[in-house]
Amino acid sequence: MLMILRRLTYDFKLLKGDPMLYMIMAVPFILWALMQFLIPWIIELSLENWDLDLTAYYKQAGTFFLMLIPMMIGMVYGFILLDERDGGIITAISVTPTGKLGYLSMRLGVPIFLSLVAILLFQLVLDLRDNLDFLQLIVISLIVSSQSLLLLLLLGAFADNKVMGMAISKGFGILLIGPLLDYILPGAIKWTGAYSPLFWASRALMAESNGNFWLYTAITIGFQSLLLWFLFSKFRARSD
Repeated sequence: MLMILRRLTYDFKLLKGDPMLYMIMAVPFILWALMQFLIPWIIELSLENWDLDLTAYYKQAGTFFLMLIPMMIGMVYGFILLDERDGGIITAISVTPTGKLGYLSMRLGVPIFLSLVAILLFQLVLDLRDNLDFLQLIVISLIVSSQSLLLLLLLGAFADNKVMGMAISKGFGILLIGPLLDYILPGAIKWTGAYSPLFWASRALMAESNGNFWLYTAITIGFQSLLLWFLFSKFRARSD
């Protein structure tokens, strides 16, 4: 834990030169404010003026916002990784006792830690856990947190610089369409969103029974593990 805190202090010093990354790190707080104040106001307004009850969509909105948190954190740490690679830091660390593997473990572990803390607080403060017990909450929070590595490794594996990294980050947003399709499309058509691991993670968060929760969680783990293995292999090959 002490090592993570030291790493965080170092990382935030790196962010000082890039206000955009600071703004991205503020996204979880912005999303919390939207869920805490704006969304309830919209629900109340629609009910009073148009007799339209949107309460049922509150958790869907919260679940979708939840998917954004690891994506934003992964983007920030992906850009930090690009900076360190361009500065030759990864090569320099590879000849130290820490080694490249130690560096990668810490660089990948910090965004998961930050995402996990933010996701747990987001769910608990906004009361989004519904029928999930404590074990289920921890399991799904860890899985969603690990999605930060998808974008981080994607940037590390395929981006040559920050400009290309920004383009890749925007393209990564296509995965966010998966859970949206599940929310808005009727019948079997909603399964067109199943191409995205976020679709399955969202289903686990929205599950109303233990059986469905563990089924969707298992699919998410398998899907994400395959993607992470592929991206990590590409990243390691490029870093060697």
